[in-house]
Amino acid sequence: MYNDPRMPISDVVIVCRFWGAIFLLGAAAYPLTRRLFPTWHDQGYLLSKAVGLSTVTWIVYVLGMAKILPFTVSTVLTAVGIVFGIGLLLESFGFRRLPAGRNVKWGKSLFVRMSSILAEELFFLLALVCWSWVKAHEPSIRGLEKFMDYGFMQSILNSRYFPPADMWYPPYPVNYYYFGHLVTAVLTRLSGLDLSYTFNLMLATIFSLCFTMSFSIGAQLFRKSSDCRGENDESGSMIHHSLFMIMSGLITAILVTLAGNMQTIYAFTRGYTGDEVRPIWDLLWKASEFWQRLPEGMERYWYANATRFIPYTIHEFPSYSFVVSDVHGHVLSIPFVLLAIALLIHFFGTQGKREEGIKSVGAFMFYGFLVGVLLMTNALDGPIYLGLFLILFGIFHVRFPMFDWKKVGVVCAVIIGTALMTSLPFLAHFKSFVNGVAVNCPLPFFANIKIGPIMFEGIEKCQRSPFWMVWILWGFFWYCGFGLVAARVFTPLSSYFRKGISFGSYLGHLWKNKFTQIEKILLIFVVFSTLLIIFPELFYFKDIYPQHFRSNTMFKLGYQAFILLSIASGYTISQFLFQKSSKNIRFSLPSVRKIFLLLLLPQIFLVLIFPTFSVRSYFGALRKYEGLNGLTWLMREYPDDSAAIFWLKSQNVNCQQLRGNCQRNALVEADGDSYTDYERFSVFTGMPTPIGWAVHEWLWRGTYDVVAPRREDVRYIYESDDIEKTRDLLDTYNVRYIVVGSLERQKFTKMQEEKFTTLGSVVFQSGETVVYERAN
Repeated sequence: MYNDPRMPISDVVIVCRFWGAIFLLGAAAYPLTRRLFPTWHDQGYLLSKAVGLSTVTWIVYVLGMAKILPFTVSTVLTAVGIVFGIGLLLESFGFRRLPAGRNVKWGKSLFVRMSSILAEELFFLLALVCWSWVKAHEPSIRGLEKFMDYGFMQSILNSRYFPPADMWYPPYPVNYYYFGHLVTAVLTRLSGLDLSYTFNLMLATIFSLCFTMSFSIGAQLFRKSSDCRGENDESGSMIHHSLFMIMSGLITAILVTLAGNMQTIYAFTRGYTGDEVRPIWDLLWKASEFWQRLPEGMERYWYANATRFIPYTIHEFPSYSFVVSDVHGHVLSIPFVLLAIALLIHFFGTQGKREEGIKSVGAFMFYGFLVGVLLMTNALDGPIYLGLFLILFGIFHVRFPMFDWKKVGVVCAVIIGTALMTSLPFLAHFKSFVNGVAVNCPLPFFANIKIGPIMFEGIEKCQRSPFWMVWILWGFFWYCGFGLVAARVFTPLSSYFRKGISFGSYLGHLWKNKFTQIEKILLIFVVFSTLLIIFPELFYFKDIYPQHFRSNTMFKLGYQAFILLSIASGYTISQFLFQKSSKNIRFSLPSVRKIFLLLLLPQIFLVLIFPTFSVRSYFGALRKYEGLNGLTWLMREYPDDSAAIFWLKSQNVNCQQLRGNCQRNALVEADGDSYTDYERFSVFTGMPTPIGWAVHEWLWRGTYDVVAPRREDVRYIYESDDIEKTRDLLDTYNVRYIVVGSLERQKFTKMQEEKFTTLGSVVFQSGETVVYERAN
């Protein structure tokens, strides 16, 4: 039954229904999650929703790709049952014993566990409600990439089987990494809500998952590194340890979810508004250009400049994404990214200790599955976290000269093989729009040639990031990474040199004896993230953009670097704040702690004030609550067009219920530029139109040569007086409905509207907006 978004529904009811769908998936996946994280502080409960979202959606996807079951609520519930059954089956292989040395009655243990689960579920719900409330102050599904993302989701919802059709390039399927959009469609189908609500609720869900999952990771890092656990069972010490673990989790969650970068220092200056980048020290010479009153700075400072600071590049981070509200691939992958990070910490954070199931083939297979999911959700994330796994595995498990090729081969085969099998249904119809890896600033001798997979474009393809800009963006995180080793290095350094020990031997001693296993992992995170940041200075993945040629490369790699560095920074700050001196954590110089925290204060202030600017600007200082319906703006600004859209959507749903061939229910509307209101009919109905946003389809199809003819065909349909040629074009694109709305009249000034009554008849009209249906 068609769920008309024009019918008023309480936002409280909407949020509860959507949360109920998420809870169902998380609960079904919890038995499986417990097997994946048996020694996690909560047995992975806060991670179970991401496990459920990935596994249930993938089963639905495979069943739809194989044409076994259509995309219906029944299929989703079948997938939920399969995931729950797999978890119970794995549970039956081993009795869940209490940790050794704990003489606790089962009843009490169960009570504690259920209390913990209830508290964590309320924690998740609170975060979901919080960002849903924030988002309701500006819910408009409009601007940036929102049309594209909504259109993909609506097209998926219109599909009985997969792959879904590209609503802007029929009859071809979507050529984009759309698994995260399918996750949203699954939750939409399961909750029974309209996509105009669930689009915004999905953003709030990812915010909540990001906050709670990073909290879980931060708390686990503190727990594994702490000496309190196991050394002192006094109730007072345990209470303090639990409190510090919670605080550590909150610090990590805040950094990952809400932090920005130090570019916010320009909020206190008069010398930079985004048009001309000027170094801070240049402004310092003129006090009149630097210091200004904070209220004036908040009015002048534009928060988006923090993500476009280096010219011709993009360097976004989660906090910015949650504000601008594009439910795009890099945002949809956040829960799966955090799940991968949690697995890496679990795999490698217990070196030398025997723990249940953490290094089993099944666990490695699930990580491979997750790599495949990341590949389908935000393409570069798959290779990134495959590479990070292989680096950690190589460092902690490969020993020379006793190199165990068999062990390495088995693990690599399991991970890579599972990832390929997971993503094979997607890869079978996906054609990458990356044309290769190109060198940034090639030497003239190599210009315009290709050597193997490496491309050398013209010498004009040269962009370098000034180091001072890079430091403003990443300096806070590198400072925290430096703090991770500072307390271990400074005090014993002089004594080792007096003994005549080489610096290399000294570093080897530090790595082996001074750093905990968790700290080694986090140091690798810091180094790996730094390499991701450096990569766009040397190479870039070639796409269609001429001047912003390394923009997407820096964007995708830097996004993951931000998440990894935020987790490492949260751990470092927590250690300096809460961890006492002990045999494993030695702050031998109290001054190191004081100096670190003193220098940290201005930096953390700058990165944490970002939301005060972004939320205030985008959500109108939270003054006007508009609700969660993302199409309110459409009904307000295009009342006649919106009425036609809802009518077309109801007709398409009726077609689905009759099991008709709904893909033939195409429409034609005016095509327009990216990021505009054009293509509103195809987007909000999911019904295909001959051509959509031209630059986007140019990117996805690899050439403008296939886009330009379709644009000309659309112009011909509206402006030509040749009825037979128009009929042939409508047949070519299987067009059933011809839309004449406000933007069509605006673009096609020579429109021959009278011919549409010859080709069909008026089936809907509201004001000046008319929908014609072709005669059979």
